[in-house]
Amino acid sequence: MKSIINITKVSFLFGLLFTISGCDNEPEVSGISRITYFPEFVYEGPSSYVIPCSSDFQVPPVTATEGGNPLPIVTSVLGLLGPVPAVDITKPDYYVETTSAVNQDGFAGEVVRTFWVACTGDLVNSLEGLYTSTITRTSSAVTYTDKQYILIRKVGDNTYELSNADGGWYELGRNLGPCYRSAGATVTAVNIATNTFTFGPPVEVGGFGGPIVLTSMTVDAAAKKIVFTSDWAAPGTNYTFTATLTQVAL
Repeated sequence: MKSIINITKVSFLFGLLFTISGCDNEPEVSGISRITYFPEFVYEGPSSYVIPCSSDFQVPPVTATEGGNPLPIVTSVLGLLGPVPAVDITKPDYYVETTSAVNQDGFAGEVVRTFWVACTGDLVNSLEGLYTSTITRTSSAVTYTDKQYILIRKVGDNTYELSNADGGWYELGRNLGPCYRSAGATVTAVNIATNTFTFGPPVEVGGFGGPIVLTSMTVDAAAKKIVFTSDWAAPGTNYTFTATLTQVAL
């Protein structure tokens, strides 16, 4: 499937000038009218992907044109923790790719694609995976169910990093977006079978600030589920989040 992102061409009238002289009641009109073609982007496939790591998937290229003529493009990519060189299918991450172009009249356009890249662990030897999240929070009667997604990726020997230490309560549940993500929290699996884990230092709750730290984790390999809790302490705030993660089959 080919995706075409296009903004309809618009005609602009510049320099319209009306002059009336003597007794002539009919105005003279002078000026320039021309059409500007906004950047049109073309790429194969959808704008959002979920991809197994180290697969043979190749990121489809994006091209841009102005009235059928090629335009130069600029591409930038953000991962969970900041800018990265490009979408890398060998490295689990949540990649947001933005491709932009500017037409000859200085009008800009862009297209955004997203890529979840995840390795899938067996929850016996590895916690890696892409998960949906069901989240509760103390002092709230609300439960956010099956929110997409939480990523767990391996960052060292038996050490894993979570994409959201609050289970996605603010980013995914309340739909506040990635600026409210609490990425980078780590857990070390001392013994998965006995649910023996140690937890890394606090990370910041995006948008609000204040440290949040993982406090417990249990794994049910047969059910493909992980339950973890985290505590957030900020001025005037003290919440505990409980997230039930269900592994997605890729």
